[in-house]
Amino acid sequence: LMHAMAEIVTEGHGDVLEIGFGRGVSASAIQERGVRSHTIVECNDSIVRRFEQWRDGQPGRDIRLLHGRWQDLTDRMETYDGVFFHTYPLNEEEIVEHVVQSTTFAEHFFPTAASVLRPGGVFTYLTNEIDSFSREHQRLLLGLFRSISLRVLPLTLPASSADAWWAPSMVLVRAEK
Repeated sequence: LMHAMAEIVTEGHGDVLEIGFGRGVSASAIQERGVRSHTIVECNDSIVRRFEQWRDGQPGRDIRLLHGRWQDLTDRMETYDGVFFHTYPLNEEEIVEHVVQSTTFAEHFFPTAASVLRPGGVFTYLTNEIDSFSREHQRLLLGLFRSISLRVLPLTLPASSADAWWAPSMVLVRAEK
């Protein structure tokens, strides 16, 4: 899944914004595909330490860190050719507001993604959709992006990621500004 999403966000090999570093799987996939610059937003201090070790293994590459919550860093974001959002709720309040009461967890990031993307830039995120998109989900995207394409990606989940996803597939989205 992370490799498929990295493929979408790097198709122009330009400047990429990644929200969330996690285990670094997607960041490594982005670097493998080649980009001009790679900006990562991460708020968790222990994950930032992991990021710094990872970045040390990427000499000569333009990799930047914005340390903090993306909501607090929008004024430091530039414009990008690709935006990749893969983060999770940080507390119970965010679970209620952005999972229970939203179409998809990433919904609250959609306007920010659209605002930092260059024309023709692409956005992808963990959709939490198993095999289709609701009309509401489609409308939210089409209100901010000129086109979307979807495909169902079958998944074989390693035991180490069982805490992150529960279904045998996820809908992969490519939203273009």
